[in-house]
Amino acid sequence: MSRWSKARRGRSGRSRAGARSPVRTPRLGAPVPYLGGDAAPAFDRWLAEAVSRHTRELAFREVRKGVQALSSLYVERREGTDLAARAIEGRAKRAAIATYYAALHFLTVSHAMSQIGVERLGAVSEVHDLGCGTGAAGAAVALALPGPPRVAGVDRSGFALAEARRTWAAFGLRARARRGRLPDAAPRPLAGQLWVLAWAVNEMDERARAELLARILRAIEAGVRVLVFEPLAGPANPDWSAWAQALAARGVEEAAPKVRVALPAWLADLDRAAGLDHRVLGARLLAGPLLPALPDP
Repeated sequence: MSRWSKARRGRSGRSRAGARSPVRTPRLGAPVPYLGGDAAPAFDRWLAEAVSRHTRELAFREVRKGVQALSSLYVERREGTDLAARAIEGRAKRAAIATYYAALHFLTVSHAMSQIGVERLGAVSEVHDLGCGTGAAGAAVALALPGPPRVAGVDRSGFALAEARRTWAAFGLRARARRGRLPDAAPRPLAGQLWVLAWAVNEMDERARAELLARILRAIEAGVRVLVFEPLAGPANPDWSAWAQALAARGVEEAAPKVRVALPAWLADLDRAAGLDHRVLGARLLAGPLLPALPDP
């Protein structure tokens, strides 16, 4: 069980004095709405626009094949594969990314942010979405924070950056995009930055992962906070345990937030057609350094 999954409690029901207060992950119960609050209408419009745009020349079955191809690529065919490049080969895969996986990532990150407690991230001046893809994860992080702060996205793919610009515009975020490849494209670290790496580290080779980790460790020393989201499946990122151990020494905490949701119709239909099941959204997460949680009232 993750340190965030269950708080260490004394007899009073409060965290022991001096102990870290982990994020409380609610038990999985009945499905909750896929999204609430002010972001829900914007999310619906964003998803509807992406679906409309990518299905003008593609039938539903072709998008479904793209979903299945991506699932196979990331789960079964990882060895010796440039995942980021293979993932955007062909219109069907691109449609699956923009209309299915982007939305799932947005919802997963949105619910994870509510479990972290955004006040524990301190004051954030800018969200840096590294390997931003469609911009969905960085947008979800920014929208959960006060302000919201500016977003700066970097990705090696022109297709991804075009989708990211649409995402940020759909949610009314102040944002800028830059083309580059990690780890070299990581920004100069400054206090107040929040670096987000969402389902990006597992696409990198071993050398690049090691160099990126070294840069993150130095960035934390400069006052940067980080959020690293990765698939729940252990084999997706063979270095996860090493990352968690190295970052724990800098105050970064590990979790596996999950939530049961009632998916929007488009996502639920693709799930069923592709033989997948995302009624429970979740991810492995490294977050921090986090401020102490507020005491129970």
